[in-house]
Amino acid sequence: MQVLLMKLKSYLSISTLIAISLNLSACFERPKSHTTEKPSNTIESILDGLSPKNSAKDCAPVVLMEGIPPQIQQAALNNNTRNLCFEEFALKHSGISKGPIWVAEYLTPEKVAKKVKRQGEFHAETRLPAAARAELGDYRGSGYDRGHLAPSGNMSTKSAQQDSFSLANMVPQNPKNNQQAWRNIEEAVREIVQNSNEPVSLITGVAVLNAKVATIGANKVFVPSHLYKAVYQPISGVIGADWIANTTSAQAQIISVCDLESKTGVNVFPMLSKGERRQKYALPTTGAAVDKRGNIANLGRDAANQCSNKLSAAEAAKLATSFSH
Repeated sequence: MQVLLMKLKSYLSISTLIAISLNLSACFERPKSHTTEKPSNTIESILDGLSPKNSAKDCAPVVLMEGIPPQIQQAALNNNTRNLCFEEFALKHSGISKGPIWVAEYLTPEKVAKKVKRQGEFHAETRLPAAARAELGDYRGSGYDRGHLAPSGNMSTKSAQQDSFSLANMVPQNPKNNQQAWRNIEEAVREIVQNSNEPVSLITGVAVLNAKVATIGANKVFVPSHLYKAVYQPISGVIGADWIANTTSAQAQIISVCDLESKTGVNVFPMLSKGERRQKYALPTTGAAVDKRGNIANLGRDAANQCSNKLSAAEAAKLATSFSH
């Protein structure tokens, strides 16, 4: 009984923090299709239910570094955007491009170990207005794959995997690019997490740098010219980004997140210092290239590209509020 009371006291001591987390996400859009398990009557289940690890519906504090989203520097990118929360990822969606600008994940060794069999049905995101979203018909006969930004292979539950098949998490991607080079990058990230036994913060996004924007379908879904996957391991400090053109023969380039900011106008990790973001590590681009212990070499400091300052506490609070409302 004494052990149980101590455990209860421990959980209640964090109730204020949980309440703050819930308030930050109160206005966040959430999936309507998720079912809720019937709660157990045991004390252990009630205590476990108070744990932040089970607050999947409040994804912003869970998947975003310190609960702060990427900072978009180009005002035009923020036009007609919506924030969407899913079980294991969060994203900013553009009603202009009809796709995601960026998608955030927090991938842990425990999630990678689940290895859920790929399953899910592609579907339009009905939480978005019809005029702002892609439809399945837009991709039919387009010649492009429905390319995941948060990959289904990262999801640790069947419901999270179904989330990943939302078209809000998709962009038109060159088939060979999607099925080869991009898939290899996704597998490499999971190998890094598994071999290093260290979690990773991921921001995956797109850029449209063409002089003339290509589109598909009746809804004119933008075809990105480039995709990227920014990686940060908080324990080891490994940081960098995979940058790849959306073409058949493209190979990934490893760049710093300061270089990524220069290319895209998005500061993917605004809570890190300039010094941290200027570092560039030799991110493996295939699973086979990942060191058995997950070690990654530091390629040095990027002094060539401009880099935003780390956000102040006031700026961070403002950005967090803008994302949760």
